[in-house]
Amino acid sequence: MLPLTLANFKMMARNRQTTFWALFFPLTLVVVFGLFDGFGGRPATLEVVDLAQSDASAALVEELSGLDSLQVIASSDPAGTRARLEAGDLDYFLTIPAGYGVGATGGTEASGTGGDRVALVHGSRGREQNQLVAGAVGNIVASAGTSFPALEVAEIESKREPYAGSSYFDVALLGLVCLGVMANSIISIAVKISVYRNQSILKRMLVTPLAIRKYFAAEIVAHLVLALVQAGIILGVGVFVFGAELHGNLAWMMLIVVLGSVVFLNIGFILSAWANTPSAASSMGNVIVLPMIFLAGTFFSTTSLPWLLPYAAEVLPLTPMLSALRDVGIDNASLVQVWPQLAALGGWIAATSAVAIKVFRFS
Repeated sequence: MLPLTLANFKMMARNRQTTFWALFFPLTLVVVFGLFDGFGGRPATLEVVDLAQSDASAALVEELSGLDSLQVIASSDPAGTRARLEAGDLDYFLTIPAGYGVGATGGTEASGTGGDRVALVHGSRGREQNQLVAGAVGNIVASAGTSFPALEVAEIESKREPYAGSSYFDVALLGLVCLGVMANSIISIAVKISVYRNQSILKRMLVTPLAIRKYFAAEIVAHLVLALVQAGIILGVGVFVFGAELHGNLAWMMLIVVLGSVVFLNIGFILSAWANTPSAASSMGNVIVLPMIFLAGTFFSTTSLPWLLPYAAEVLPLTPMLSALRDVGIDNASLVQVWPQLAALGGWIAATSAVAIKVFRFS
């Protein structure tokens, strides 16, 4: 089967349409997103509740405002600030206690004890960014010239959208990987099988010594190898050319790519059974691919979709692939942590395989 797989892979590499959908189209989007300045990550928001209202606390707030990674906002409502963080409308909040920088006799020193500490509270997502922010804020607090104890850091459960701590390009890059794999898997296999059927190549295979199962296995393996190469090139350009920051296990990310590619290859086989011509196969593939690109959250969160569309997005096969890839690639999640998405992909593989076997025809 290896020679047949290699032959299929060579034919795909020589096919301009396959090359376009597999590499040039998604890479063009990577370059566009990477060069567009407006898609950079927004600075994290930090609300500061200054209960001291002293010269020392004002100086501390000014130092914090100098951090490029933080947008510092003054607040006078601790309860409201915490509620905004829990609701996901805020990244961090810092409380400067009433005794900060004000001694018992009106001096500028205090030795805060017990709960009288400068306290930073953050949400439960983006742990690596939280550690960086806590370190930067802690260094400023420690060098502020007061005798207060070190920064106190706490975490609360936040409803903030996933990946909010990453740049837009990081999130979009993994979406482009899924886009490229999906488009190439569905359209190229549907068009190829349609061509073979119109030229009676599939019927001729039935009377050759070649086992049909070996032919289809070689086709699938060749497309899976192409999907891995495609994903590797897109990720490489995004990381090494445009500075995307991905933290997850690359092998696990590629496993997710393989599972998603199997689902979309099955969809391509299903469409090929209903397409009478290659042009019809291409058109039907685009009818499936294009809506899924936007409804599944490739470029933006599905929560911004109107009416029932956010719920409809959850049942699309691209959605679990996107979610798992982003959880692993950005949040450094393990495969165990993304088992619901993997289970969903497994269900899609089983369902689409059954349908593809049922509807596929050789003539």
